[in-house]
Amino acid sequence: MRIDTLNYKNEDYLENHEIFVGTHIGCLKRICVAEEDPFSQQNLQDLKTLTQGSRISALSFGDDISNEVLIGRENKMVQTYLTNEKRFESVEEFSEGPIVGLGKFNDSIIAGIGTGKIQQHLDTESITIVTGDNTSRLRQCPINKNLFASGGKERQNNLKVFDMNESKEIFKSKNLPNDYLQLEVPIWDSDLGFIDGNLVATCSRYGYVRVYDIRKQRRPILKYATPEEQTSFCSLIARDNYVYCGTTMGMAKAFDIRKFKNFVHTYKGFTGSVSDLYLDESGKYLVSSCLDRYVRVHNSDTCVMLYQCYVKSKATRILVKTIGNIEKNELEEKDNEGKSMNGNNVEDVEHCSDEEYDAMFANMPKVDESEKNEKSSKRKAIQNGKKIKKKKL
Repeated sequence: MRIDTLNYKNEDYLENHEIFVGTHIGCLKRICVAEEDPFSQQNLQDLKTLTQGSRISALSFGDDISNEVLIGRENKMVQTYLTNEKRFESVEEFSEGPIVGLGKFNDSIIAGIGTGKIQQHLDTESITIVTGDNTSRLRQCPINKNLFASGGKERQNNLKVFDMNESKEIFKSKNLPNDYLQLEVPIWDSDLGFIDGNLVATCSRYGYVRVYDIRKQRRPILKYATPEEQTSFCSLIARDNYVYCGTTMGMAKAFDIRKFKNFVHTYKGFTGSVSDLYLDESGKYLVSSCLDRYVRVHNSDTCVMLYQCYVKSKATRILVKTIGNIEKNELEEKDNEGKSMNGNNVEDVEHCSDEEYDAMFANMPKVDESEKNEKSSKRKAIQNGKKIKKKKL
């Protein structure tokens, strides 16, 4: 099978995306798609400072404006990178590793640890919550920042949701009933994501995708399982009514929670396991990192691959920051040029006061009543003349 190793950018891909890529060797890379060379890469760290166990295992934004990038490593270290200042701000060390998820709440970093713990570093103390003994992923709710969800392998590590305001568990999922042989259905929540403040989606290495409502019941309200051949899901991102899942066999699928019986989109072009997925702010572009050392961008609606870039190392985690839209800025400039009306702005005319309107109508020329009557009589005479001519004919 021929493997395409060329970089590619579609001419319709005009978004100004800044992509941050975490790699297997521990290097954080930055790619700016809107630059002259859209495939140029900047190593944000000196490769000489990286040691064994520096693999980036978690990557997330620490604020709403996407300025703070939280970097979690396999060797229990967490760094903060400021995108606007282009510098590393701080380094924190947690008790164990690897770091499988990061978030920020009340100005403190919360980290999920692969050994089954959630740790929060405060000024005077450190809070630890035990989630099990094998955690695969930790995610923060983008709507309710105090909610964190974790999932892992085996029954004792299934989906759990925690409220960090009170540092306690508020939801724990329950497995499906036993199969027809009365055997327990295996569980491995490899990745998860919040659809909104109440719905949580999970995917599994055992080939299922499930959606839970933490208000109603412990068992999933929606579920999908591969009917014939086993599909192993390893990464997930959720937004609005859609759940996007990456597989270990070089494919990504999209599910609509309104009709969850089957997937609605399939994204291709991968030649390895899809390690991470991310949606931009608009939700129109699905960005993915893959173990074949490529970063790709697909249109989430049409499934067309718009961009791919070879990053020289196995890409493990990915983030996307939207700086601005080139095409949108050009349209806004054209609209601003067309807003003038007789040298005045349309908004200025709309906000005129009543006195200005009265003065405007008072200065208009008046029509004399005698001239108006004379014109109407001439018009009637012409019409009567036309009628007489028609009768004679």
